Amino acid sequence: MNNELEFLVKTRGKILALSTAALMAAAPMASFAQEAVNGAEIINEQALDENATIADNAMKVQNLTTLISAVKAAGLADELMGEGPYTLFAPTNAAFSKLPAGAVEDLLKPENREMLQDVINAHLVEGEFTPQMIDDLLVSDESPERVAVPTNVQVDYDNNIVTLTTVSGDPIRVEKGTGEELVLRDAASNIVTTLAKDVEQSNGVMYFVDGVLMPVS
Repeated sequence: MNNELEFLVKTRGKILALSTAALMAAAPMASFAQEAVNGAEIINEQALDENATIADNAMKVQNLTTLISAVKAAGLADELMGEGPYTLFAPTNAAFSKLPAGAVEDLLKPENREMLQDVINAHLVEGEFTPQMIDDLLVSDESPERVAVPTNVQVDYDNNIVTLTTVSGDPIRVEKGTGEELVLRDAASNIVTTLAKDVEQSNGVMYFVDGVLMPVS
């Protein structure tokens, strides 16, 4: 395995010396939303069906083929076809291409299946977190209209940040961008942005994102 992949994934517990607990307990951060980068084409988006599962719909999108290969190699296809609900932040092929040379190929090897599962699960959250749900969570905690905060969520009302805990146990900090996009920061401080409107599925919601989120817990 190349050294860059080891740094990004295998030794994820040591990246920046952060643990999930430490990151969540950290002092509030300033806004990290950036200029919108929406506009990337989602190939074959018109074929998506709100009555299909996340996995079924993802297999229809031509620029999610790397993700689908990874999901199948990780043995997680059945999970994404399950009852849910789930929220999936789906990296496009272009997002995976930003990883170091050879990283994807190494992750797809059978001996690295556990690491691959962690990477995929770092993009998956239990619960259906649509943009409207994010808005509802950010309503002031003093407002009678605020919604109940799920156990896998923390809300920083002062900075308008929602922190979601993924299936891998890692946090994703979510902030509204300058347009319809959401801006995400993972525990390794990677920042990725949703590329198109969220797509509701029979078992949750899927976003297309421009980068790969990394697990560190």
